Amino acid sequence: MSESPIDPGSGLEAKSGSADLRGVALVLLVCFASVTCLGGLGGGPPMGDHDCINAVAARHIVSGGDWLIPQLHSAPLIRKTPLGVWLIAITGEVSRWMGAVEPVTTLTARLPSALAGIGTALVVWWLGSMLYGARAGLVAGFIAAGSAGMIYGARSATVDMVLTFFVTLSMAFFWRGALHGKRDRWFLAAFYVSFAMAMLATALILRHAPRLIVFTG
Repeated sequence: MSESPIDPGSGLEAKSGSADLRGVALVLLVCFASVTCLGGLGGGPPMGDHDCINAVAARHIVSGGDWLIPQLHSAPLIRKTPLGVWLIAITGEVSRWMGAVEPVTTLTARLPSALAGIGTALVVWWLGSMLYGARAGLVAGFIAAGSAGMIYGARSATVDMVLTFFVTLSMAFFWRGALHGKRDRWFLAAFYVSFAMAMLATALILRHAPRLIVFTG
């Protein structure tokens, strides 16, 4: 019996098709996370006390206040780390640049958390893909984007979702730099930067920082 010739391009076509499917799945993940995190962002339940504190402090910055030390009713807001207020102020500045009459609103106050929620879903996909493969990472990303905690946190003007994003990102950077294949100092450096941003989000993480010290020498 004559054997059929092997087409050397068939393997490349299969890999290309697999890559295309992964690309489509990733786009679907981004769309799904955008719906769960951005849908109805300007409405929903009213903001709570902590949400309003960040929004008012950011409004003071946008109106010409001090960026280094945010203020609340002319009093320095030193009991909270400033990253959450800074992010709301940045979205307010962008909103004012785009012509908004009131730069800091419910929508702009919640937008940093919503974007952090989308970013967290993508980081979960990346980390899950490194740990257990592309399919598991994609499923993990969809689960994260559709979880109740993600949907609720993305509609908050507090810093919790931003903290979640940077902590998850630091874990992904550490795994990629230290444990996934060849050791990579650039990813380890990104791990430290991301963890520093998490500490700017909330100082509570400092209680656990000694347990998370990583020696990269």
